[in-house]
Amino acid sequence: MIGKILRSCVAVVVMCAMCTTVLAAEMVDNPRYLDWSKYKPGTFIKMQSTTVAGGQNIKSTITTTLKEVTADKLMLEMKTSMAIPGIPAQETSTMMTEPSKIEKAKIKPTTPEEMPNCKILNKGTEDLKIGDKTYKCNWYEMETEQQGMKMTSKYWTCNDVLGKAVKMEAKMTGTDTSMVLVEFKVVK
Repeated sequence: MIGKILRSCVAVVVMCAMCTTVLAAEMVDNPRYLDWSKYKPGTFIKMQSTTVAGGQNIKSTITTTLKEVTADKLMLEMKTSMAIPGIPAQETSTMMTEPSKIEKAKIKPTTPEEMPNCKILNKGTEDLKIGDKTYKCNWYEMETEQQGMKMTSKYWTCNDVLGKAVKMEAKMTGTDTSMVLVEFKVVK
């Protein structure tokens, strides 16, 4: 009798293990981890953004700095400073963890061709000079729609830049936004 109960328990455990394996999400290399883990702590990328909406001119600077790299994760610090007319400048800091593996379904699109609800209007290549450096960029003019609102934008990317974003200009009813790379510093 005890042997029968033990065999039943083992069978249940084996079935649960098999179901868990089948139901487990497929884990793959995290592209963001792969990009950042090539560098040493202290490496950072700084972007400046300007949004004009409702007569307001909102400027912000976003600096993302690599703080730590291990075999299974990395730590990034994102500092954002924002200036809104009539309001004292505000700075926030957020720590983010990027695991080395993520569920395949959670990988976000990195090119306009992969983005849902995105219609590419035009594309090409262009050298962009920012500061004393010239970036060989691919650019895309596109139209997207989310929650019934259409947005047109132009987006420049460069494979030599972390995250690939170099410049972006976007227009939506009543709002114009631009973002540009200010600095990309690699710690060796």
